[in-house]
Amino acid sequence: MIPIINDNIINHVRQGESDAFEHLYRARYALLCSIAVKYVYDPEVTREIVNDVFLNVWNNRFSLTFPVDGYLVRAVQNRSLNYLRKKRIQEMPLTEGEEHLSLYQESLVFTDADPLACLENKEIEEKVREAIGRLPEKCREIFMLHIYQGLNSEEIAKIKNISSSTVRGQIRLGLAKLKDMLSDLYPLVCFLFDFL
Repeated sequence: MIPIINDNIINHVRQGESDAFEHLYRARYALLCSIAVKYVYDPEVTREIVNDVFLNVWNNRFSLTFPVDGYLVRAVQNRSLNYLRKKRIQEMPLTEGEEHLSLYQESLVFTDADPLACLENKEIEEKVREAIGRLPEKCREIFMLHIYQGLNSEEIAKIKNISSSTVRGQIRLGLAKLKDMLSDLYPLVCFLFDFL
């Protein structure tokens, strides 16, 4: 489940509270990366785009309004489009196939406003959520803290009062079980989770 961002958190961000900003960042980082990677197909560039958006949010926090998700999604899409245009200019001449792909990527920015579009459709999203829901309870709890809240193994170990090696083992177990359950969708899941 995607962490909730409410008006109170946005008010604290506007007031310059770094804890609230970190909460916003952690809550939306993976989601925004999954949107950007659909357009630019490069994890490193994706991270740069999303971090630039958050830097801009912090620098202009006084004008931030709730709800913020629509703004964040559109900002990531716009930066992705700018990257694609700049890349196309710098890498001329493109082959006909590359040009077609570049134009297709740009068209996605304009036509796709769904924040979970990286999963292509609700059916695939539901399959992934269902598979995560079928993980053993301990594994699922740790896996969700890692994936959806972006916590590292040390942070999860403190919350769960277990060793960080146990956390890493449970995350590996979760990925192995997802590989069995999702088969063809598994590479997409791993690619998206790479951002964390």
